[in-house]
Amino acid sequence: MNLIVKILAYLNTLPARLKGLKIGKNSFIGPGYDFLFVSLKGITLGDNVLIGKNAWLQTYPNDGKKNLIFIDNGTQIGRNFTISAVKKISIGKKCLLSYNVSLFDHDHDFSNRELTPMDTQVSAGKPVEINDGCFIGTHSFILKGVHLGKHCIVGANSVVTKSFPPYSVIGGNPAKLIKVRKK
Repeated sequence: MNLIVKILAYLNTLPARLKGLKIGKNSFIGPGYDFLFVSLKGITLGDNVLIGKNAWLQTYPNDGKKNLIFIDNGTQIGRNFTISAVKKISIGKKCLLSYNVSLFDHDHDFSNRELTPMDTQVSAGKPVEINDGCFIGTHSFILKGVHLGKHCIVGANSVVTKSFPPYSVIGGNPAKLIKVRKK
């Protein structure tokens, strides 16, 4: 039975692998992920990474030589996950991201008011780093330039626009420090 599951998992990820996604041992992306009109070059999943169904992973034009998105060993991510990188997004070991979580290291450039949103490009971006052991609650957004220290907890429905130190509990829109977890 285990062999059949591994074969099905491999076949499910084959289109992503052909588009440049690097997938570690025992890692899996659920069915329904987008691969047709997105670039997956520069995305690496470590070992034992699980991403739920209907994920959107995307890197903007990349020669594939640099890691724009790195998800480290043992991290689990719920369904409807969105991650899009121009610069770099890294997620540490053994993180847990709930469903409908979105991470972006860029936004749209609206500096030319004559251009419509469909005609604008994305900004240059700022790296996003989520350290080991973090939890991101459902329907949360992590935006460009954010660095979350290890073991941070982000409450559901949060919009994180700035960085927080290790062991922070944060929440809200925009996210604010609620408390720092003690030993």
